[in-house]
Amino acid sequence: MLSIFHRQRECIGCESCVEISPNYFRMNKDGLAELIESTKVEEPYIHAQGFEEDRESLTEAAAACPVHIILLDRP
Repeated sequence: MLSIFHRQRECIGCESCVEISPNYFRMNKDGLAELIESTKVEEPYIHAQGFEEDRESLTEAAAACPVHIILLDRP
């Protein structure tokens, strides 16, 4: 399994992560991206688990984030 860390409070709502990794990210009612299945919160991060076979799309989503708030493996 792959660890995904997201600093949702810093999201600007660009939707790039949702477009690239829709199995892991969605837009919430406030127009901000959120992890679909978060497992815990450790401020400032929201944590989720991903499948190793999705590493490429998650790495692309993290790289596309203009505010660099998505991290894989460890914050």
